[in-house]
Amino acid sequence: MDGQSGVKQTILEKALELFSAKGYEGVSVSELTEAAGITKPTLYYYFGSKEGLFEAVLQSSYIRLDSIITEKAVYNPKPEAYFEDIYLTLTELTKAYFSFAQANEAFFRITLANMSIPCSSTVFEIVKKYHFTQFDVIDRMFQSMAKAHGNLKGKNKTLTWSYIGTINSYISLCFSGISRQELNAKSAKKLVHQFMHGIYA
Repeated sequence: MDGQSGVKQTILEKALELFSAKGYEGVSVSELTEAAGITKPTLYYYFGSKEGLFEAVLQSSYIRLDSIITEKAVYNPKPEAYFEDIYLTLTELTKAYFSFAQANEAFFRITLANMSIPCSSTVFEIVKKYHFTQFDVIDRMFQSMAKAHGNLKGKNKTLTWSYIGTINSYISLCFSGISRQELNAKSAKKLVHQFMHGIYA
């Protein structure tokens, strides 16, 4: 890694730590430069602004997350076999979310905070772009499921928001230590069963 690449990577790593711990609004440019051991002109040289740095921090991780989700959110209908149909697709997708969250906790904490970022935030449009890419992937999955299961027709948007909300709530509670569950295959199966059957599960 050459000098410039090394400096840029250091800035990204320190920014990830700070944004994860304090949120976008809670981190100042001075904190970022001090943590990375650089000057403000250096930060602006590489990223243009604090907003530019925030997007750079998000970009590579969101791309990896979206790639994993796109791969796992493929529905192969087998309506005659419960455990090989919707249940299997959602379980594999949930396991992928859990695995990614565990391996990228600092980044995932930012995504959780981004879910409630106000519209007035200077980075709202950046966050919205990445979130809707993810939502579209999940939405298409539920549309595919509705073709094999007519009772799901027209419910894809509600199911998308509910599923992502359930995933994020579960991960958030695990990160905080409130939940004693772990982010593993067993808990993924339990979550999907609960999601599919509600309070009667």
